[in-house]
Amino acid sequence: MIDTIIFDFGNVIVDYNADYIVRCFADKDEDIKLLCDAVNHNWSALDEGIIEYDEYINQTKAMLPERLYDNVDRLFKDWYKCMPYIEGVAEIIKSLKQNGYKLIILSNAPDYFADVIDYFDVVQNFDAIVISGKIKMFKPNKDIYEYVLKKYGLTDENTLFIDDKTENVNSAKSCNINGLVFNQDAEKLKTDLKELFGINL
Repeated sequence: MIDTIIFDFGNVIVDYNADYIVRCFADKDEDIKLLCDAVNHNWSALDEGIIEYDEYINQTKAMLPERLYDNVDRLFKDWYKCMPYIEGVAEIIKSLKQNGYKLIILSNAPDYFADVIDYFDVVQNFDAIVISGKIKMFKPNKDIYEYVLKKYGLTDENTLFIDDKTENVNSAKSCNINGLVFNQDAEKLKTDLKELFGINL
C-alpha cells in the first residue's frame, strides 16, 4: 500500500519552460536568443551542484554584451517566479496531504532554489524537499532515489514517484519504487492514482 508520494517539481507541479522564463526578462528577439543560449549553456551543472550559483552567473555574463548584465542579474534572482502552477495539481497535493500521505519534493534544480521554493504556497503540504544541487546528486542517477529512501526511512514498495520524464521514473523503478509518468493532465493523474495504486482523492 502506498504511504509516501514523491513529486518532481518542474513540469509536474509548475510549468517549467526555459524560453518562457527568459522572455520574462527581455523584450527584443535578439536579446531573448542571446540570453537563452547563455543562460542554458550548462544549466545541468547547476542542477548537479558541480558549479556555484554566483560562478555560473559570471560565466553567463561573460558570454553576453554588457548591456544585458542587468537582465542576467534579474533573471537569476527571480526566474522561479515565471513558473505558473499546472492546473489542478496543487489541489491533488492538498487532498493527498489531508488523506494522510507523506509527501516529498525531489527536483533537479540549483541549490539556490532550496532557499526560494517557499514562494510556492503548495510547498506547505510537503514533509520534505530534496533539491539536487543541494545534495550534489541528480536524477536519473540511482543514488538520489536511494538517498531519499534512506534519509526519510521509506519502504520502496510503499513509495510512489511522479515525474514528467520517463527516464527518471524508470530509474526510480529500478530501485523498486513505484513510478508514474505525468503528462501535465491533472485529471489523468487522478485517474491513474486511483486505478493503478488505489489512491482515492
